Amino acid sequence: MKNELNITLPEWAFLDGTSHLGDTLEDRVLLQHIQSYTILEMLLITGDEYSINPTLRTKEFNYTNILGKDERHLLVVHFSLAGEVELNWIMDRAIEFLKLFMDWDDASLIIEETSKDN
Repeated sequence: MKNELNITLPEWAFLDGTSHLGDTLEDRVLLQHIQSYTILEMLLITGDEYSINPTLRTKEFNYTNILGKDERHLLVVHFSLAGEVELNWIMDRAIEFLKLFMDWDDASLIIEETSKDN
């Protein structure tokens, strides 16, 4: 009897540039929406002004980290096969996904630090 392989893809995947060439993404946060082939990047905005290629679609969003500090981020679309309306929806969903990821990541760091103290 053959086992059926589960090859279902998730909606989102982080892109990892780590290989035999080193970290080619240099710790950048890239996310792909699998169904639409959309590739997005999340950037932390630390100053009041920034410059980015005006042909790229972007959306700013705020995130309050686990310590209560507000962070400003920019979501950048590098590539997509989605139409205009669908791309707006994908960007909003990406922001939701990234905020949940950052919540999880912050909580993981707190747990890690707490376990070191014990």
